[in-house]
Amino acid sequence: MKIAYITLLGRSEWALVNTYYTVVSRGRKPDRIFIFTEETYRKKLPKVVEAIKAISRAYNFTPEIETIVIPDNSFIEADRRFTELFQTLENEGYTIDLDITSGRKALATAAVVLLGKFPVGEIIYMALLDMDFPDRPYMMIPIHMQRLKNFLGDKDAVPY
Repeated sequence: MKIAYITLLGRSEWALVNTYYTVVSRGRKPDRIFIFTEETYRKKLPKVVEAIKAISRAYNFTPEIETIVIPDNSFIEADRRFTELFQTLENEGYTIDLDITSGRKALATAAVVLLGKFPVGEIIYMALLDMDFPDRPYMMIPIHMQRLKNFLGDKDAVPY
Protein backbone atom coordinates (compact mmCIF):
# COMPACT_ATOMS: atom_id res chain seq x y z
CA MET A 1 0.00 0.00 0.00
CA LYS A 2 1.36 3.42 -0.99
CA ILE A 3 0.76 6.08 1.68
CA ALA A 4 0.65 9.84 1.20
CA TYR A 5 0.84 11.70 4.50
CA ILE A 6 -0.71 15.18 4.47
CA THR A 7 0.13 17.35 7.46
CA LEU A 8 -0.85 20.91 8.30
CA LEU A 9 1.56 23.38 9.86
CA GLY A 10 0.12 26.11 12.05
CA ARG A 11 1.46 27.81 15.19
CA SER A 12 3.25 24.77 16.61
CA GLU A 13 6.09 23.03 14.83
CA TRP A 14 6.37 20.61 17.74
CA ALA A 15 2.76 19.50 17.38
CA LEU A 16 3.39 18.52 13.75
CA VAL A 17 6.77 16.89 14.41
CA ASN A 18 5.65 15.00 17.53
CA THR A 19 2.56 13.65 15.79
CA TYR A 20 4.66 12.48 12.84
CA TYR A 21 7.09 10.80 15.24
CA THR A 22 4.21 9.00 16.95
CA VAL A 23 2.72 7.81 13.66
CA VAL A 24 6.06 6.56 12.35
CA SER A 25 7.02 4.92 15.65
CA ARG A 26 3.88 2.77 15.49
CA GLY A 27 4.83 1.46 12.06
CA ARG A 28 3.34 3.80 9.48
CA LYS A 29 5.94 4.74 6.83
CA PRO A 30 4.56 7.15 4.23
CA ASP A 31 6.03 7.21 0.74
CA ARG A 32 5.23 10.89 0.22
CA ILE A 33 4.68 13.74 2.65
CA PHE A 34 2.91 17.01 1.89
CA ILE A 35 3.17 19.86 4.39
CA PHE A 36 0.47 22.50 3.94
CA THR A 37 0.76 25.84 5.68
CA GLU A 38 -0.38 29.42 5.36
CA GLU A 39 1.92 32.29 4.37
CA THR A 40 2.21 33.41 8.01
CA TYR A 41 4.00 30.16 8.93
CA ARG A 42 6.21 29.79 5.83
CA LYS A 43 9.40 30.54 7.84
CA LYS A 44 8.83 27.43 9.96
CA LEU A 45 8.95 25.05 6.99
CA PRO A 46 12.74 24.47 6.75
CA LYS A 47 13.01 23.31 10.39
CA VAL A 48 9.93 21.12 10.06
CA VAL A 49 11.18 19.51 6.84
CA GLU A 50 14.55 18.76 8.47
CA ALA A 51 12.84 17.22 11.49
CA ILE A 52 10.65 15.01 9.27
CA LYS A 53 13.74 13.90 7.35
CA ALA A 54 15.62 13.09 10.58
CA ILE A 55 12.76 11.05 12.01
CA SER A 56 12.30 9.18 8.74
CA ARG A 57 16.02 8.40 8.47
CA ALA A 58 15.98 7.08 12.04
CA TYR A 59 13.29 4.62 10.94
CA ASN A 60 15.19 3.67 7.76
CA PHE A 61 13.09 5.24 5.05
CA THR A 62 13.25 8.41 2.97
CA PRO A 63 9.89 9.76 1.86
CA GLU A 64 9.53 12.43 -0.78
CA ILE A 65 8.61 15.70 0.99
CA GLU A 66 6.76 18.61 -0.62
CA THR A 67 5.58 21.88 0.91
CA ILE A 68 2.53 23.86 -0.17
CA VAL A 69 2.00 27.44 1.02
CA ILE A 70 -1.51 28.88 0.87
CA PRO A 71 -2.24 32.62 1.24
CA ASP A 72 -3.56 33.40 4.73
CA ASN A 73 -7.27 32.62 5.14
CA SER A 74 -7.67 31.66 1.49
CA PHE A 75 -10.44 29.09 1.67
CA ILE A 76 -10.86 28.96 -2.09
CA GLU A 77 -7.15 28.36 -2.71
CA ALA A 78 -7.04 25.70 0.04
CA ASP A 79 -10.04 23.91 -1.51
CA ARG A 80 -8.45 24.03 -4.96
CA ARG A 81 -5.03 22.78 -3.83
CA PHE A 82 -6.41 19.97 -1.66
CA THR A 83 -8.80 18.82 -4.38
CA GLU A 84 -6.05 18.75 -7.00
CA LEU A 85 -3.66 16.90 -4.71
CA PHE A 86 -6.23 14.36 -3.50
CA GLN A 87 -7.32 13.61 -7.08
CA THR A 88 -3.72 13.13 -8.20
CA LEU A 89 -2.93 10.87 -5.25
CA GLU A 90 -6.05 8.78 -5.84
CA ASN A 91 -5.16 8.40 -9.53
CA GLU A 92 -1.66 7.27 -8.54
CA GLY A 93 -3.03 4.64 -6.14
CA TYR A 94 -2.20 6.25 -2.80
CA THR A 95 -4.04 5.92 0.47
CA ILE A 96 -4.16 9.33 2.15
CA ASP A 97 -3.37 9.91 5.82
CA LEU A 98 -4.21 13.36 7.17
CA ASP A 99 -2.74 14.92 10.32
CA ILE A 100 -4.71 17.95 11.51
CA THR A 101 -2.89 18.44 14.84
CA SER A 102 -1.03 21.68 14.08
CA GLY A 103 -3.31 22.96 11.34
CA ARG A 104 -5.28 26.15 11.37
CA LYS A 105 -9.06 25.73 11.18
CA ALA A 106 -9.34 26.93 7.58
CA LEU A 107 -6.88 24.33 6.30
CA ALA A 108 -8.02 21.52 8.57
CA THR A 109 -11.69 21.99 7.73
CA ALA A 110 -11.07 22.19 3.99
CA ALA A 111 -8.89 19.07 4.06
CA VAL A 112 -11.29 16.96 6.14
CA VAL A 113 -14.38 17.92 4.14
CA LEU A 114 -12.72 17.29 0.77
CA LEU A 115 -11.00 14.09 1.86
CA GLY A 116 -14.36 12.35 2.28
CA LYS A 117 -14.41 11.68 -1.47
CA PHE A 118 -11.01 9.97 -1.59
CA PRO A 119 -9.27 6.83 -0.25
CA VAL A 120 -8.44 7.61 3.37
CA GLY A 121 -6.19 5.63 5.71
CA GLU A 122 -6.25 7.82 8.81
CA ILE A 123 -7.38 11.24 9.97
CA ILE A 124 -5.36 11.91 13.09
CA TYR A 125 -5.02 14.45 15.86
CA MET A 126 -2.66 14.29 18.82
CA ALA A 127 -3.98 15.99 21.92
CA LEU A 128 -1.64 17.35 24.53
CA LEU A 129 -3.42 16.96 27.86
CA ASP A 130 -1.24 19.37 29.84
CA MET A 131 -0.16 22.67 28.31
CA ASP A 132 2.95 22.77 30.54
CA PHE A 133 4.69 20.79 27.77
CA PRO A 134 3.82 22.51 24.46
CA ASP A 135 7.24 23.08 22.91
CA ARG A 136 9.20 19.94 23.66
CA PRO A 137 10.21 16.89 21.69
CA TYR A 138 7.91 13.90 21.98
CA MET A 139 10.16 11.94 24.35
CA MET A 140 10.37 14.89 26.77
CA ILE A 141 6.60 14.95 27.26
CA PRO A 142 5.14 12.38 29.66
CA ILE A 143 3.50 9.66 27.57
CA HIS A 144 0.28 9.79 29.61
CA MET A 145 -0.08 13.46 28.62
CA GLN A 146 -0.33 12.65 24.89
CA ARG A 147 -3.33 11.07 23.17
CA LEU A 148 -3.37 10.13 19.51
CA LYS A 149 -6.87 10.01 18.04
CA ASN A 150 -7.65 8.52 14.65
CA PHE A 151 -11.07 9.84 13.70
CA LEU A 152 -11.60 6.77 11.54
CA GLY A 153 -11.53 4.58 14.63
CA ASP A 154 -8.13 2.91 14.73
CA LYS A 155 -6.30 3.23 18.07
CA ASP A 156 -8.91 5.64 19.41
CA ALA A 157 -7.49 7.90 22.14
CA VAL A 158 -4.60 5.55 22.91
CA PRO A 159 -1.57 7.04 24.69
CA TYR A 160 1.78 6.54 22.97
